[in-house]
Amino acid sequence: MPVAPPRRRTRTRPPLGARTRRAATVAALAGIAMLPLATPASAGAQEDAPAECQVRPAQMHTDWTPMTFTGDVVCPNQTGVSTRVQSTTASPVNGQMMYSPSWLVCWKPGTPLQDSDVWYYTQADTVSGNKRTKGWGYLHASEVTVPRHPVPGLNRCTWSDPLMPRTTTGE
Repeated sequence: MPVAPPRRRTRTRPPLGARTRRAATVAALAGIAMLPLATPASAGAQEDAPAECQVRPAQMHTDWTPMTFTGDVVCPNQTGVSTRVQSTTASPVNGQMMYSPSWLVCWKPGTPLQDSDVWYYTQADTVSGNKRTKGWGYLHASEVTVPRHPVPGLNRCTWSDPLMPRTTTGE
């Protein structure tokens, strides 16, 4: 019986479009693997970096009251710190900031702490204390990593300015 010659293995290459898509997918996944993760453990590195804030004039937020705010400023902040129901150090804690950066909708004066009486109104990443507030509260300026307070581009909270009429928007 005759012996058949060994079969030659031939590699079939995918069409050029499939190879291009595969290469693009591999490159994209490699890029994702290189992205830094924003976690509480990496927060210390952010404190040493120059602080920059991003003004977002069209961003909408509605707090638990339900007051609506148009516009916010996103700034780096310390993680693991607490928001308070009012802008005082004696006020109950109602949430924790677990991630950075965070958005702020307005600021108001409150209890001075570390040479500043500026407190920022925001929503915490976690809720504690009074669940009705949904984590909305005040974060002291010492917890926001910026060179100057109040943050440029951020409005004063309307309810804290005696010269501004009270409205239902944070404008």
